[in-house]
Amino acid sequence: MQTNIIIHNIFTSPEHHYFTREKFNVGHAKTITHQSIECSTEKGLPNDRFEFSKYPITLISLEVAQEVCEELNIPFDIKLFRRNIVVSGVYLNALIGKEFTINYHDNNSSVIFEGLEHCAPCTWMNAVMKKGAYKLMSGRGGLRAKILHGGILNCGENILSSNTQDIVSNPCGRLLKPKIP
Repeated sequence: MQTNIIIHNIFTSPEHHYFTREKFNVGHAKTITHQSIECSTEKGLPNDRFEFSKYPITLISLEVAQEVCEELNIPFDIKLFRRNIVVSGVYLNALIGKEFTINYHDNNSSVIFEGLEHCAPCTWMNAVMKKGAYKLMSGRGGLRAKILHGGILNCGENILSSNTQDIVSNPCGRLLKPKIP
C-alpha cells in the first residue's frame, strides 16, 4: 500500500537531554533541524546521540503530538518529544515489524526502513511537559526504526510504501499492549 505523508521535521541531537541524567534534571542539549539528511544503512542519523544504537531512529506522528499538547493545554513544541522524524498521514504502530520505504515526491530519493518497535514514552514527559503527558503518549509514543537501505530523507511531501494495509487507519491510534519501560 502507498500513502502520501508529510515529513514536517527532521531532528538530530548530539547529546541526551533527558536520558542518562538525574531524575527530572532536564539538560540543555541542542536540537539541530534539517531540511534533508543523508541516511546510511544500519546507522541512525549522522551525529545523533542514537546513531550507533540498537534503535537508531525514532518517528512520531504530528497528529499525536498536537493532540497531547492540546489535551494538556500547553503550547505546542514538537522539540519536547525528542524524536528524529515528525510525520503526518500515517499510523506508525502499523509499521512495527514491517519494512517500509519513504520516497521523496520527485522519486529521485528513497530510504528503506524497518519498524522495530513502539517508541514508549518515559516519565520525563511528565516533567518536561506536564503531568499526564506520559499517560497520553502511552501506546502512541512513536516508532523505533532502523535503516535497511540508505539515501536522502527530505522534509515535505513524500510517499510511504509498505505491505501492510492499515497504515492510514488512524494516526492517533493507540497500541493496545505497548512495552512500557
